[in-house]
Amino acid sequence: MNFAAYGHLLRDQRIRRVLGVGFIARFPNAALGIILTLHVAVTLGEGYGAAGLAVAAMTLGMAVGSPWRGRLVDRLGLRRALVPSVVTLGIVWTAVPFLPFEWLLVGAFLGGLFALPVFSVVRQSIGVLTHGARRETAFALDSIITETIFMIGPALGAVVATAWSSAWGLAIVGWSATLAGLYLMWFDPPTRSSQLAGAGTAREYTAEEDLRRAVDGAVHGAPAHLDLTATEVSTGAIPVIRSEDHRPEAGSRPGLSARLQSSFSWLNGSALAVLAVSTGSGMLMSGTEVAIIAELERSGEAAQAGLVIASWCGASAVGGILYGALGRRISPLLLLALFALGTLPMALVDGVWALALVSLIGGLFTAPTLSAASALMAHVVPEDRRGEAMGYYGSAMTSGAALGAPASGAFIDGISPEAGYVFAALVALVLVGVALLARAVLRRRRLARA
Repeated sequence: MNFAAYGHLLRDQRIRRVLGVGFIARFPNAALGIILTLHVAVTLGEGYGAAGLAVAAMTLGMAVGSPWRGRLVDRLGLRRALVPSVVTLGIVWTAVPFLPFEWLLVGAFLGGLFALPVFSVVRQSIGVLTHGARRETAFALDSIITETIFMIGPALGAVVATAWSSAWGLAIVGWSATLAGLYLMWFDPPTRSSQLAGAGTAREYTAEEDLRRAVDGAVHGAPAHLDLTATEVSTGAIPVIRSEDHRPEAGSRPGLSARLQSSFSWLNGSALAVLAVSTGSGMLMSGTEVAIIAELERSGEAAQAGLVIASWCGASAVGGILYGALGRRISPLLLLALFALGTLPMALVDGVWALALVSLIGGLFTAPTLSAASALMAHVVPEDRRGEAMGYYGSAMTSGAALGAPASGAFIDGISPEAGYVFAALVALVLVGVALLARAVLRRRRLARA
């Protein structure tokens, strides 16, 4: 393992700034869920069921908005795509605390819909600025930073909402998101290789290496119609895999099927596998978190849930560090399977310290799973569609997390807290199997057409 790779990576000022802005801009979203929950359940006195509806409305908005925002980044550029968020977020989250519950749900949905596309932007930029083994290390480092944010953000949000004011907390989240959006617009991190032309930055990879990696990605799932020969020679960047133009003949209008095929031309077997991993990871993480809280609440130790979750997240950060130092790509499907299998032992133990210790097993595979999935998506999706693809990646994870908590909760209520771990792990394993099957079917169809 090469831990010096992190130091080499962070010597690049652009990488430092991208990771730094990602750290700052993700904080509002990390604190938002807990503040909104406490505002509805405690400040408004509507209970936790109503709070769950509010968070679900916000999550639905994020799931709908993430691909749309990513598509805007691809088509209009980052600065123009961020304008709706900068204009609306401060207004929406300042107004939400003063709305009746029915309108609060609408406001929460709008807040999610216009959420800053930080996740997709940061990962797009990393995909442009790094190549080869450096890319795996960079995605691992970003996952570690994300884990750190979600260890600190909810705790900070809970302190603001309980010790001060949940209404002020929501307003501060909105204003912080607006400031983060303005900073992103000013910084304007590169999302296309063409933006790097003339930068004159020395690179330690070769175009031949990147071409080989792109071809390898195509063999494992990219459609046969992708052009793998276009390389950005001026920057040494990864080949820009461009889809063939599917323009209709003059005077004709493409049908619905042709339009859908053109819109999702980036969606190949490997990209589908990444979306399955993202969904499975979201369900596994949220389902496990609910099961931890339910199990400790049953034993009267709910106040210690933060200790177990911190141990779990800390193991994820360590796993991310090790994966990034490895500098070698591992299948995200394999990592998700290991993540799920590592979660199952949590159903066999009781008590805070036992759970904290056993959570290290699954936690070690959390950040590596997300890192490998992001890196694979960056490799197999055309650069001019990567923002949209990363948007769907984020939506898949958000949707998985939104489904995982209530679904695991139903098994917890009907059977036991231990059933929550088992259910979440089995769903993740089923998604791995479905992704492998779908990728094999698509590959056979492509070979048959050839």
